[in-house]
Amino acid sequence: MKILIKIKNKKVRIGLYENKRERDFLNIKDEYKLSEELLPAVDKILKRNKLSSKDIKIEIESDQNDNFTTTRIAKSVANAWNFSNEKLDKF
Repeated sequence: MKILIKIKNKKVRIGLYENKRERDFLNIKDEYKLSEELLPAVDKILKRNKLSSKDIKIEIESDQNDNFTTTRIAKSVANAWNFSNEKLDKF
């Protein structure tokens, strides 16, 4: 299972996917608040679907290049999330 953060036309959609099918989603209306709202939104999706953080991987899909702050924030969160889950798997 994965969380896909889609950034398109300055809109952010956080979707929970299982077998390439969207199971749940949240939209963040103001991309300028992404740093404040991204992790709480992911947490909300996980709780609604009774999942834990180690059950998912986070991926990014963006129509912006890496120089945009929104994309950098999303990629940083995804990289940290996935890295921490890999470390937990080894224990």
